[in-house]
Amino acid sequence: MKRSRPLRRKPKRPEPKRQEPDAIDLRSTDDDPVVQGILTAISQKRLKPGAKLGEDKLAKAFGTTRIHIRQALSHLASRKVVMQIPNRGAFVYRPSWEEAKDILAARRVIETATVSAAIDRLDKAGRAELKAHMELEARHDRNDRWASLSLTAEFHVLVAKLAGNRVLLEMSRELMLRTSLAIATFEQPGEPDCLPDAHPDIGALILARDKASAIDAMRHHIEEMEQRIRPKEGADEVDELTAIFREIDARGRAGG
Repeated sequence: MKRSRPLRRKPKRPEPKRQEPDAIDLRSTDDDPVVQGILTAISQKRLKPGAKLGEDKLAKAFGTTRIHIRQALSHLASRKVVMQIPNRGAFVYRPSWEEAKDILAARRVIETATVSAAIDRLDKAGRAELKAHMELEARHDRNDRWASLSLTAEFHVLVAKLAGNRVLLEMSRELMLRTSLAIATFEQPGEPDCLPDAHPDIGALILARDKASAIDAMRHHIEEMEQRIRPKEGADEVDELTAIFREIDARGRAGG
């Protein structure tokens, strides 16, 4: 009798290693056209606190998908710019009165620190950049409110940039955005967006390296912002989403 050969078992293939999900790159998310479009609309006070951010309308406004919109809204919710309510949807964040006061108090501390650091680090390139921005603000037509709001925000970002501290820069950007929400929620009708001499005065003092006066001028500037708000929520109608994002040319940048 022939002996039957023992069956050879096929060697087990090693199980593929489970790959951990890639970490989300927050910097790339911040650069997303939908995120940037919504942040721009909020900073320019086109989107008011409490405005509903409907996924369908946003997808149409940006020319992209609802999945893309949902991801952008989740990111903005993590930054406390958007609030997501189960079974109701996403809304522009509306700060409380106490939170609005805390935002401006924090901004007063942060921005006086950026002025001090900017003066300490001010070099030839920094001086040229600050002068160029001041000239841009001086030439700007203040009747163009949306562009004016962007320019005034850029001044504060520039001072933080000149300070040379990434954390201060990030905090300044975040506080400025939340300031927009606080002012839009609690400002009184007819209040001016920013006094025209505030930035030229601060910029000139930074260029002169007059640290004490520059810090005092920035502190006074933030205090003027605090005086614009009152503990009473407005009831303004929210602008239509599609019209808002059409004006800031959001569609072409988002893709689909």
